[in-house]
Amino acid sequence: MTTSSATEVSDASRLRHQLVQQLHAHDHIRSAAVEHAFRTVPRHVFAPEVPLSVSYANDIVPTRHRDDGTITSSVSAPWVQAEMLEAARIRPGHRVLEIGSGGYNAALIAELTGPTGHVTTLDIDPVVTDRAVRFLPEAGYSQVSVVTADAERLPREVVPEGGFDAIVVTVDTWDLPWIDALADGGRLVAPLRLHGYHWAIGFTKKKGALHSDEPLVVCGFVAMQGDGAWNPDRRTVRGTGVHLSWEDGTPLSVNQLAPALTSEPTVIRTGVTVGGKEPFDLLMLYLAGALPGFCRLEVDPDGHHQVLSPPPPHWPAAAIVRGTSLARLAHERITDGDDGKGRYEFVVHGYGDHGHLVAREMAEQVEIWQRNHRGARCPLITARPAADHAPAGPDHAPHAFAKKHTRITVDWPVLSVSTAREPETANASALIYNDRGEYLLHLRDYFPGQIWEPGMWSLLGGGREPQDATLEHTVRRELAEEAGLDLADLTPFATEYATDDAGATVPISIYAGRWNGDARDLRLTEGVMLAWFPPDDLHRLRIADTTSDLVRRHAAGLPAAQSGHAGEEERRASPRGTVLNVIGVHLYLERPDGTVLLGLRHPSSVFAPSTWHALAGHCEQENAIACLIREAREEAGLRIERQDVELVHVVHHIDRAGDRPRMGLFFRARSWSGEPELREPDKCTQWKFWDPAALPDDLVPYTRIAIEGIKNGALYSETGWPA
Repeated sequence: MTTSSATEVSDASRLRHQLVQQLHAHDHIRSAAVEHAFRTVPRHVFAPEVPLSVSYANDIVPTRHRDDGTITSSVSAPWVQAEMLEAARIRPGHRVLEIGSGGYNAALIAELTGPTGHVTTLDIDPVVTDRAVRFLPEAGYSQVSVVTADAERLPREVVPEGGFDAIVVTVDTWDLPWIDALADGGRLVAPLRLHGYHWAIGFTKKKGALHSDEPLVVCGFVAMQGDGAWNPDRRTVRGTGVHLSWEDGTPLSVNQLAPALTSEPTVIRTGVTVGGKEPFDLLMLYLAGALPGFCRLEVDPDGHHQVLSPPPPHWPAAAIVRGTSLARLAHERITDGDDGKGRYEFVVHGYGDHGHLVAREMAEQVEIWQRNHRGARCPLITARPAADHAPAGPDHAPHAFAKKHTRITVDWPVLSVSTAREPETANASALIYNDRGEYLLHLRDYFPGQIWEPGMWSLLGGGREPQDATLEHTVRRELAEEAGLDLADLTPFATEYATDDAGATVPISIYAGRWNGDARDLRLTEGVMLAWFPPDDLHRLRIADTTSDLVRRHAAGLPAAQSGHAGEEERRASPRGTVLNVIGVHLYLERPDGTVLLGLRHPSSVFAPSTWHALAGHCEQENAIACLIREAREEAGLRIERQDVELVHVVHHIDRAGDRPRMGLFFRARSWSGEPELREPDKCTQWKFWDPAALPDDLVPYTRIAIEGIKNGALYSETGWPA
């Protein structure tokens, strides 16, 4: 045993406390127990080759190298050790396994478990375990068990009865083969690799699977050795110095890409930006799961890759291969940024004959991440044993990674409306028209600075209040309060965006309804007056351009007798007993296993909030099949061809007494491309395939009737009509 002078001990204690203060200041240490461990364990004992100041720096201390200089063992950086120990939630009396031995981290764990617990540290390299055997007693932790073995196959005698309470992995790992060695309710913290990116992730074991429940931490560790070593599956495009790696997924051939890399790329701008010091690792994780055939691209510094300009920096670029074409993510500096460190826009470069299409595919996913997930809660990671027969979806399912021992899935929470910087108060307005093709407009009081659009003609409506369950309730309440109006039927028409006096964007849900009364008979409580106007007269009014455009768009979709363009004789002859039916188009998407796609409507949805429903929409000056194809693409990112569509059911229904009748057309898509995505999270918060024999209770009633009719071979059904 070596001895230390009093001065050295004093200096080490001072440096140790300084390190703890630094870790505290950056919130890496968050508990008294972890703080005590870092203040107690002498880190310098485990790194005698370096000066005290280096051993207590917030950085790694390499302790073993290969001949080529690659680090194979080190004392990890204190900040990531603190993060992982906080995530492990180790308590006195716990039995803990550390995979990857350096000695220091095992000593920290021993402080957390106390004299009633037990720590086992394991490494495949006998030189590393010899150091641990030598340094742990010297530091005062001779009770730690040191084992030399391959972590891929834990020795049976190492695992305690009932499993470890915590497992902490301090080497980069591609898989998690230790689920069976962990007690139920235990914690596993590991730097997990997904397509070459690595995050320290804290999991809890529940019902045989691992579930993350806190933010992911970007980190780097020495590579796993032995049977658990990861294979980058790196392939080189012949003659280019360009390399593509598939750590996860199915590797593709690459030599056919050489001609594509001889021409300048197509550049697709995404409009998505990031600050010079702002992390974007979650975008990489999202793309790795969302894009089939995802890989990592890197180049030789002296390779022949002039068209890859600029070449990827120290991190390999995200890329996808589609036949003889390729796309890769890049970024361009667009401003210096507020901090002088620059602001960058993500762009996608496409190479080859179809490079523009491949680049557009990747750019769309960047935009979806920006719109739906950036700024939302951290994604949740689940690891199930590969032999687990619980439903996990097909091998090509998005955000799923098939490993040797486990299947990893990533659940991406959707950005809420308020998080997405939408106004807290939603707004709704009524587009009221009559059989003569005229529109009811409201002249506002002229009180500048006190009311919205003072002195202008506008639609009736207002802001949502706490008692309004939906935006339809909002607009009905406003009509009753402002004008004493109670319309039998209101149909969602559009969402418009206006700018308030403070410059904020305000979304307004527009509902259309027909009423043939006299505006002079209405009981107006706000504003100056109400009056009917044909669309052709709007240019004479003081009216917002957005309101004029809205009226004209609606009028263009009305029959001639109601559009304001029919002759007076034709208007007078309009059949008063005729009731227009609303036509709705629905997608019946059935997988080979018989499950059917349904979407969970947003809690603030205009129609059927917090209720499951088929993908559906209304025609916009288009035929029904064109509407179906458009809605599938806009709402879920699904691509459907016209020749693959067939009508399988019609349901004629009335939702409630007094409502306008509706005709629901259900079309089956015999084939499609893509997996359902949340393209409109303000309308739908989740897509899921359901067993028709176990449909959710909160399902739109007529949708349930239609699905049952389809399964029974019936073409037509009706519901809601008076007996």
